[in-house]
Amino acid sequence: MTPHRRFIRDNLVHYSLVPPPPPPKKHKPEKTLAEMQLQLAKRKGKDQRAAQSSSSDDSDEQSELEVPEEEPDSYHSGQMAVEDSDFYNFDADRMEKCFKRGQVWALYGDDDGMPRHYALVETALPGRQFRAQIRWLEHQPDGKEGKPCGAFKVGREVTVHSVNVFSHLVACEKVAREAYRVYPKKGSVWALYAGEYIDTGRPKYDFVVFLSGYSEVHGISFGYLEKVEGFRSIFTRREIGVRAVQYLREGDVGLLSHQTPARKVSKGEASTLPPGDCWELDPASLPAELLHA
Repeated sequence: MTPHRRFIRDNLVHYSLVPPPPPPKKHKPEKTLAEMQLQLAKRKGKDQRAAQSSSSDDSDEQSELEVPEEEPDSYHSGQMAVEDSDFYNFDADRMEKCFKRGQVWALYGDDDGMPRHYALVETALPGRQFRAQIRWLEHQPDGKEGKPCGAFKVGREVTVHSVNVFSHLVACEKVAREAYRVYPKKGSVWALYAGEYIDTGRPKYDFVVFLSGYSEVHGISFGYLEKVEGFRSIFTRREIGVRAVQYLREGDVGLLSHQTPARKVSKGEASTLPPGDCWELDPASLPAELLHA
């Protein structure tokens, strides 16, 4: 199966995907989203030669692009490549028609491209000119960005012109009018920090499935997953005897990196699946080193 290419034919942005305070008008933007998406594409094994062999229709369309004026507090996306999944089309869960007012979504970050940032959808207008008003969720009490768990408050509003910056719907708890709590739910799959790759210096992750909901008293139980040989993004439980079930205590929540969209795979989908439960993980939320291992 060849890499699936998403072409986002929109304009460049004028500030980072991460919700920083508005920069002074005289300052040059730190980084455009197109540049960030390009970095993500490289990390996920983008094949430049495949782009050259794309259909002539795609080439013609890209050559006719024009860049209109930007509106304040808005961003568009660049171009990125994402590996195809083995069975399920995860893009179907983030189509334009999926967005509704009041939903909380995870968005890809600009560091290693993992979905660590959250936003509340205020309005969503599907169609040829997709447009959504979102408000960033800011981590409390320190306001630090990129923390995937804890208490969040609703912050600054921005405009989004592409669905490709969104990863997945977030199952969160609304505790006040503009306050939310995000913790792993039973059955969800998350990434835990597990050091760095020696050759690249990029973060390395262990992927786990949570076996219970989070409790401030008892923490949360989980089991490690391991990649199934012969598949791109199929994982199964790692059996390690009496240590098959682990616990994440309140003080260990900082080990969590991000939630990874996943679904259980039925045995009828492939005859070569191992015994026991298997999960298919969204390739867009997996590091390139793991996808190509």
